[in-house]
Amino acid sequence: MSDATHDTKGAEMAEASPGQKFQELRTRYIAGLPDRMGKLGDSWNRLLYVSWNPKALEFMYQSAHKLTGSGATFQFPEISNTARILEEQLQVLLAKSDATSTERQQIENSLKALERAIEEASRAGLNNEMPAFVSQTVMEKHQTHRIAVIEDDENQAAYLKNWLEQQGYYAETFEDPETYTQRIGGHFHHLILLDISFPQDALEGIDWLERMKCQAGTNTPVIMMSARSDMVARMRALRAGADIYLTKPIDMGVLEKRIHQLLDNARPVQPRVLWVDDDTDLLAYYKSMLSEEGYEVEGLSQPVRVLERIEQFQPDAIVLDHDMPGCQGIELAKVLRQDADYMTIPILFVSASPEARELLEQHSIAGNDFFQKPLENELFLSSLRRHLMNAKLIAARINLISQRKESRGLQNYDYFLTELVDLLAKIESDQQDQAHYLVQASVDRHEYLRAQHGARAMANLSARMEKHFAEQLAVGDSGCALGGGSFLFLVTARAADDCKTFLERFHHKLNNPAWAIENTSDPVTLSLGALTLNHAMDEDKALIEVEKACSKAMQSGSNNLIWQQATERPPESRLDDHIKELIAAQAFKLHYQPIVNMETGGTLFEALVRLVDEDNAVYLPGQFLPWLPEGSRGPFYALDRWVIQHAVEGLTHLDGKASASYSVSVKLSSPMVDVEHLLTVLSSAIRENRIKGNRRIYLALSSPTVLKDVPRAKKIAKLVQAMGCGLVIEHVATDTASVELLKELGSVDFVKLVPALGASAQQTPALEQLLHQLKSAFSSNLQIVVTGVEDAKALSWFWERGIRNFQGYFIQEPKGAMNYEL
Repeated sequence: MSDATHDTKGAEMAEASPGQKFQELRTRYIAGLPDRMGKLGDSWNRLLYVSWNPKALEFMYQSAHKLTGSGATFQFPEISNTARILEEQLQVLLAKSDATSTERQQIENSLKALERAIEEASRAGLNNEMPAFVSQTVMEKHQTHRIAVIEDDENQAAYLKNWLEQQGYYAETFEDPETYTQRIGGHFHHLILLDISFPQDALEGIDWLERMKCQAGTNTPVIMMSARSDMVARMRALRAGADIYLTKPIDMGVLEKRIHQLLDNARPVQPRVLWVDDDTDLLAYYKSMLSEEGYEVEGLSQPVRVLERIEQFQPDAIVLDHDMPGCQGIELAKVLRQDADYMTIPILFVSASPEARELLEQHSIAGNDFFQKPLENELFLSSLRRHLMNAKLIAARINLISQRKESRGLQNYDYFLTELVDLLAKIESDQQDQAHYLVQASVDRHEYLRAQHGARAMANLSARMEKHFAEQLAVGDSGCALGGGSFLFLVTARAADDCKTFLERFHHKLNNPAWAIENTSDPVTLSLGALTLNHAMDEDKALIEVEKACSKAMQSGSNNLIWQQATERPPESRLDDHIKELIAAQAFKLHYQPIVNMETGGTLFEALVRLVDEDNAVYLPGQFLPWLPEGSRGPFYALDRWVIQHAVEGLTHLDGKASASYSVSVKLSSPMVDVEHLLTVLSSAIRENRIKGNRRIYLALSSPTVLKDVPRAKKIAKLVQAMGCGLVIEHVATDTASVELLKELGSVDFVKLVPALGASAQQTPALEQLLHQLKSAFSSNLQIVVTGVEDAKALSWFWERGIRNFQGYFIQEPKGAMNYEL
């Protein structure tokens, strides 16, 4: 039976009740059983009386295999039992040139038993109704929309609640996001009105929204409300997942329109499942089962078309029959994981062969599972829900640690911001040879085009633009996609070039070729805002200014360019004197960069020290370390002491579960003789701050530094372990000295590879050998950390070799970073 035939019959059942749908599927299955049995008998007779044909034997084996998986599914367990016996007997014969008389008799007996089971099923089928599945995910349908108001101002919350109820909505108020999370239970809200600021933090609403949007199934539209009208707050809110941003006092007329807009356009987002199985009867059954559970399902009976269908259907999960003609499920899974677009799609294998489980490895980074036919439906559905949730978490973690999605794509936003911060910190006030620009490009009339052509058309346009922009950037330039038809770029020109001419050329490059929506003649242009960068600003100021310039360009018409010069730093303040003053004032600040276990979600936060001035300009260690005073124990001792004390103290400021679960890695720059003395400082800090639990604090030492004094490093490693702390060895390269050092130290918890090894271009035999040596020399307790991963393909390469810990470019101040949950 063809896919088209099934699609037609599926449409005929669309209006039937669940019980009727499944009964019709069962009736169709019963009607096809005699034909299946007839073909089995014909093939066996051909084998007995014509010739021992391997193709006929393979056909019999495949037919029995399908009946094994489908019989009990349609409530005929005897068909599955007898078919399984026949399948096992045929499997033995597949490797032989003929069958013995005993084996032939066994096949005859099994065929007769299967025929009896089919006849019994045909007689019983019309008398027994097949019960419909009881959905566990279908939510209670309300007569009115339910809206949650998360607002700590009681009067404002009461006003909004009263207004919403007058509009005919059911409204509930919550004093803060945490209260909402605790109280909602199994309730569902069609919309959330969320304040941006709460007593816990000025941006608590945004932080909570970021965490909520990373969880599976949280697709509720959100309107963010705030008295803040600055562009940074707007950008952060929208990137965190807010659908609309409204400034207080709220214009109730505007609010009414926005609520209607979101609720009218909001359709339940159904997880998409692609089910690949060459048994069309089972395929129809599985589609109905998942559809009743709230999934959007597409069935595919031709495995060779799976890549084509994945690209068109864009599934959230894939179910593969392990044994299919001409292709095995494992083979398809291996192909999928090598593609950045598909590597986080969970894959669930089904098979009537129990032996297939032993062949499976982890072919999806988001996880696999195996189920034997006939399926235990509740067990399968539970696993599917769990894997869909895990896939979202894994996708978020990949964004956290990768520079870009693909090797020739634009960068991820987090990495781009880190690069912007680094650039601003490194621009010298008297630099003459280069000019640096921050550029924002935005599609003109984006909202109009989206309303006219739809979200999918605009997403396709953005994808084409992103690929083109990545190819057009010069060496040293970088860019990222902001979403909503906007992009950010960091571009560099020679100081001798005419600034206006350079930016106009860049503008022309972005608008060439002429853009248009696919299959339309509607032209698309980009307007640009450009800002000259210098050391006088931080990243927030730069982002605000460039967005203002871009907005001004769009407001003045299409395809425009606005260039804004930056304010210069006062000439009387020289950079080196300024840094010395800040060091004397101990204007240090800790930021954190997470090391994430992609599989478990376990996170170790690495403390990074920065020097920050009164204007929030950030100075990196490379800029201020040369100016540290010598002191009695060398230039780094006082700074390392400060970092230890403040990193340990930072753990005491965490609330809730985080206070007992997070761990911090402290990087030390001092030589081994001073590190030994610093252990006393660490012990005192742990005791004074009452830090409980093992491995809450890790010391991170550089491999080149340790190699200069190995005997003392061995002593330090033992002391660190005795204190209940952990040890991280950084900058491990492919040379033999690094491996020998690690063997000699023994008690090492984490090994961080040099950043260059994380790049896709650095997957060399030497790296392969290093990983092999580390795994061979140490127990599974040693955690290898890869940094500097450029793209998802490189991540997949390390994943194949058992690496699960990655460090990316997400850097924040302590509270924001520590509360960041995936």
